[in-house]
Amino acid sequence: MTPEDPLAARVAALEESLASLTAEVRALREVVSDAKGPAQAAPRPRRRIIGARGRRLDPRDIEGLLGRYGMLAIAVLAAVAAVGTFLSWAIARGYLVLGPAARVLLGLAFATGIAVWGIRLRRTERSFGSSMLGLALVVAQICAYAAGPSFHLVSTPLAFVLAAASSWALAIFAHAENDEPLWCVGFGGATMAPFVTADGHASVFVVAAYGAIVLLPACFAISHRDWPVAWRVFYLASAVLTIAAAAQAHTEHLPGYLAAFGLPLAIAAGGVIPFAPVTRKRGALRWLALLSIGASLVAHGPLTTTMPFAAAMIVAACLWLGIVDHNASVAQSSIVKRGRELPAFLDWIDAAGVPLLLGVQAVNLLDRPIDSVVAYAVLLAALLVFAWRRAVGPLRDAAAFAAVVSAVGAIDFVRPEMPTGRVAAFLVIGLASLALHKLRPSRSWLVMGGVVVIAAAATATNALAARPVYQITPFATEASLASLLVTAALVLISRFWYWVRVATRASIADRAEWTYAGMLRVVVRGVTVAPWVWAFIWVMLELAMAYSASTATLLLVTYFAATAVACVAAGRARHSARLRQTGLALALVAAATACVGATSYFDLGTRVVAYLVTSAFLLGIAYWYRRPGNEDTGSRAVT
Repeated sequence: MTPEDPLAARVAALEESLASLTAEVRALREVVSDAKGPAQAAPRPRRRIIGARGRRLDPRDIEGLLGRYGMLAIAVLAAVAAVGTFLSWAIARGYLVLGPAARVLLGLAFATGIAVWGIRLRRTERSFGSSMLGLALVVAQICAYAAGPSFHLVSTPLAFVLAAASSWALAIFAHAENDEPLWCVGFGGATMAPFVTADGHASVFVVAAYGAIVLLPACFAISHRDWPVAWRVFYLASAVLTIAAAAQAHTEHLPGYLAAFGLPLAIAAGGVIPFAPVTRKRGALRWLALLSIGASLVAHGPLTTTMPFAAAMIVAACLWLGIVDHNASVAQSSIVKRGRELPAFLDWIDAAGVPLLLGVQAVNLLDRPIDSVVAYAVLLAALLVFAWRRAVGPLRDAAAFAAVVSAVGAIDFVRPEMPTGRVAAFLVIGLASLALHKLRPSRSWLVMGGVVVIAAAATATNALAARPVYQITPFATEASLASLLVTAALVLISRFWYWVRVATRASIADRAEWTYAGMLRVVVRGVTVAPWVWAFIWVMLELAMAYSASTATLLLVTYFAATAVACVAAGRARHSARLRQTGLALALVAAATACVGATSYFDLGTRVVAYLVTSAFLLGIAYWYRRPGNEDTGSRAVT
């Protein structure tokens, strides 16, 4: 043996050990794969069907989808339609010797046969066998529905107990087996049972009860699993059953509306909240809330009283805010992929869109203004509590926006006296919103507070302009009082603008929002001059409509000239070029107004007075600008 033989022997032994280890790992992988079955195998990366712009669709992808899912769905629907059509035809015609009981038993025997076949298939073809078991449940649900509401062989409650038992049996089995195809076929097909056996006289209570019997076990069977196909089937099934219940709600009047409205909420409370995974929970809850709002739209039918239905919607809005608050830490999810990329938009739907839609719909059902005010007040209280509890971010912003909208909506039903009462109400809401911005910073408090104050100013301006021209005494009308309230509110806001600015900085959640925050800071700084601008406009409108055309024009000439002098004086004292330039502009306006009045309205004496007043004020301004030592104005003494 050569000296290299020991080294060669070691290399050969190492290669043999590596080959043995590789074989053992391969065998172990096959054992684990067989134990889990096809449904538990590692998911293969799915190929995209629709790619970027310009990319052609792969026919093999479409073929795979149609073959795996499309054909199975069509087959299940066809089987459901076949059994349901047979039973419906038997009800209408009675051609067969078999009675209704025998027909139902025949359907159950058919379901049993499919179930046995499915169990046997699962030994070799797990996915297809699961689909057959689901189809067996579908046939059993059709027979149960036919035996109760259709054939009346047994009482409807008993038939639904049997349907619930079969649904829960399948739910427990699918949950234990972790089998998505079994879930999709079973519960997706069971959704269609009322439609293939119905005789056109379904009851909203029957449909709602059947929906709860099907969807609650369906949620349990999912039980914190992120099954993409199953959740799409759930969205579709819940929509179909809710729409079906809402379509029959008018037959039972108020109880029917409540049943259709409450079905999605019951599924959310009893199914989605306890069983949905975090990746689906908020999206599924939002979907059910929107379905409930859609069902409430049928409430425009003939109702003798709408108070209970409206109260139910307000209570639902409050409960919804509690649900959103409880799940605020859960990541956003949506049925639409684009929505998942915009979590802030989804937060706005949750905290503003859903509550406001429920509140507005409830108010539309109420006849008395006091009832509408109470509805908005309850909703407002719930939104304030929600906004107070949430941290700085989209949820607080959305709730703050909805709260201000609710408060303004209540004003329309309080119907305060015009214009003073409405202006005062708007100012109270605006000041309260800005105060809440200091306590719980939110851009919505700031923006909506400013919008409401501007609305108050616009209301006061309309009242000033609506007075009879040249027939009023300046500052002695109700519109003048409303304008005074606006002035006081703007002065108050300007006085505390520093604290508003500090709160605005605190409402910036991250550096990416600095651009928008910069715009808000400009708005906040603008409120410092708002009282002066508003006071100037107010006084101008008062004088422009006073007594007569000549008197009003003379008052305006004096007012513009005096204001010009005041602005120049303030600009000199504060070394503010903007104030001085504003004063010069007003001086020119005063001169132009005097010229217009001289040619159109003034008699000889008034014309002389107007020219003298304008000349006196403008000479004073010129004197200031020509005095030595006015370096900040850019002027030089003339010798």
